[in-house]
Amino acid sequence: MAGRNRRAAMAVAVALFAVVAGSCGSGAGDDVQATEIEFELLGGGTATVEDFLDRPVVLNFFASWCTPCVAEMPALESISQHRSDVAFVGLAYNDTPTRAREIVADTGVTYPTGMDPNSAIGNAFEILGMPTTLFISPNGEVAYKHTGGLTADQITEHINTHLTS
Repeated sequence: MAGRNRRAAMAVAVALFAVVAGSCGSGAGDDVQATEIEFELLGGGTATVEDFLDRPVVLNFFASWCTPCVAEMPALESISQHRSDVAFVGLAYNDTPTRAREIVADTGVTYPTGMDPNSAIGNAFEILGMPTTLFISPNGEVAYKHTGGLTADQITEHINTHLTS
């Protein structure tokens, strides 16, 4: 009996999560694509993911409170220095501009970074955990989505497999 109740409770929890997750929108309007949502760059100015789609994009959602996010940022920076054929963009998710700037400076990141406005871009791309890294083809399609920390070797492998193969 206890096993049956546990299974029923789990089924209800999964169904509830699916309803809640499915009802969360980007907040940008249904006619706006995720790549078109404008964000503020930490260094000043604004941009969209679409602005970088002259080549494949590695889009990394990070936060100062996320230990795996901070740990993978130097690897992303290192690869960005050697892969001019791929654009790297970082978006602080559910964070403050002050903390985001501090983490970017502390990790030595020089690729463009910005603030995800009200989590609109993350919600539009349906990210579910942190960090999340998207490998986006020049046509704006997400070729691969990875949730969790990545090593330099894994980042390189995903670029080679999903973006430049």
